[in-house]
Amino acid sequence: MAVDLYIIAPVLIGGALIAKLAERYRLPYPIPLILAGMILAQMMPLGEIYGEVVGLDLIAQLTLAAVLFYAGLTMNVRELRFSLSSVLLLATLGVLITSIVAGVTILMFSAIGLVAYLIGAILSPTDPAALFSVLESGGVHIKRKILSILEGEAVFNDATAVVLVITVFTPFVIPELTVPLPVVFLEFILSMVVGVIIGLGVAYSIGHIINRAGEDTMVSILTATTPILAYGLGELFAPFGLHPGALASVFAGMFMANARHIGVRPLPQKSMRGAMKNVSFAFEIVVFILLGATVDLNFIVASEGILVLGLVTSALVILLARPVAVFLVTAHDRAMTWKGRFFVSWAGVKGVASAALAAISVSAITSYQIPDYVEIGRMINAIVFIVLMVSLVVQGFTTPFLAKWLGLVEHIDAARELTAQRDATRQALLHLVDMYTEGKIDSQLYSRLKAELEEEIFQLEDELRRLISEKRARLRELEVREEILRAKLEFFKKQYEAGRLDDSAFERQRKDLEAEIEEVITRKNTLAQGGA
Repeated sequence: MAVDLYIIAPVLIGGALIAKLAERYRLPYPIPLILAGMILAQMMPLGEIYGEVVGLDLIAQLTLAAVLFYAGLTMNVRELRFSLSSVLLLATLGVLITSIVAGVTILMFSAIGLVAYLIGAILSPTDPAALFSVLESGGVHIKRKILSILEGEAVFNDATAVVLVITVFTPFVIPELTVPLPVVFLEFILSMVVGVIIGLGVAYSIGHIINRAGEDTMVSILTATTPILAYGLGELFAPFGLHPGALASVFAGMFMANARHIGVRPLPQKSMRGAMKNVSFAFEIVVFILLGATVDLNFIVASEGILVLGLVTSALVILLARPVAVFLVTAHDRAMTWKGRFFVSWAGVKGVASAALAAISVSAITSYQIPDYVEIGRMINAIVFIVLMVSLVVQGFTTPFLAKWLGLVEHIDAARELTAQRDATRQALLHLVDMYTEGKIDSQLYSRLKAELEEEIFQLEDELRRLISEKRARLRELEVREEILRAKLEFFKKQYEAGRLDDSAFERQRKDLEAEIEEVITRKNTLAQGGA
């Protein structure tokens, strides 16, 4: 998409501020970003998605590469091993089941043909990053097993969905790409295998270079370019019908996070993750703003049945396709309760992966410049946009409350955890001073490490003060609420004793107020013990 360069900086800065505000008010950040894109499109023309598709396609692929690499880099492998079978089944069989169930059910309510299966595949990956931001900002901590399943599934099913959309379902729509079914199956399997091999090779090579470089700036640059290299090398196999780029990005991240297992010295994880967090977030901002800027609202409103079909598809994907897939593939896991399965099925929020996949598939379809294909592209983009907005609003807002209602929340004392981190960093600083005093390190290294540790301590103490201040304010609010309720109860008692209130009215008011007082006391005790 041809966009003047001067627009990029305001879009990124504005997007970051919007996302920060969304986090403060516990909103899924893609929602205001998409709305901002829609507003921006009215203020300045950013180009038509169906006219200049190459740029948007490239941005979508870069976004997938960055997001998937970062997900692999930050994956907790130790936690994953306890739910590995469920994660792998959800990321493979679950994605396929979601695609097929969604496709079949969409066909029952429309006559769009095989496009239904492509839409189902585009909407099959989950993207809980926005969901996790809402949970964290609201102080909701999901139990570890459920959290590991959602995180692990999000890493692998995005990559699987990319291969599925490009290799299997896009040829359903474009007859020019159609190949025999056995060939499709072979291409799918080979894409998986080649993706793992490329990911391993890239991680091994870049890992050695990072260890030799050592400098923070070089580490950041090498880390940021790794997913682009992995994805790009994978897509070199596209002429052979293979698309292993997404999986290459995921496994490059995973192998670099566990460098020892591939014969590479441990890598600077903190620096790498910090660099990739910023890069992937910047790409997400661009994709969501572009999604809002390029959606054709006139087409949605003017086209007969598109809005209805989009809403029906949202209901089918959220209420049928996703739950069927989750309950089927996790049936073997006896340690997972029905509450856990229900929560996982509901928490499959759609986001950046589906938006990027829609851009890639629409780009492939409309590149043929055939009027029917252009119309199909418009329809795919419109339906995916509607489903994303419905999913983000409905699932994004309700999932934190559902987690509490199902009893899947762990109460974590954040202040105690921060205190432990601060004390550990202080201990590390004292150890550094001892090493310098004993002459084990030179003054230059000592000064640099001392400044880093002192900055970390300052940040931890600042965050600790903020948490303690918020906790005290919430406790004070609950104390005042209790006093107010007790004052109301005392007033009703006096009215009853003076004969101004009959027995039934007094008992009703007394029971209601005592229940409210008991609830406030429970919340006070939970908060005082470190709960949310």
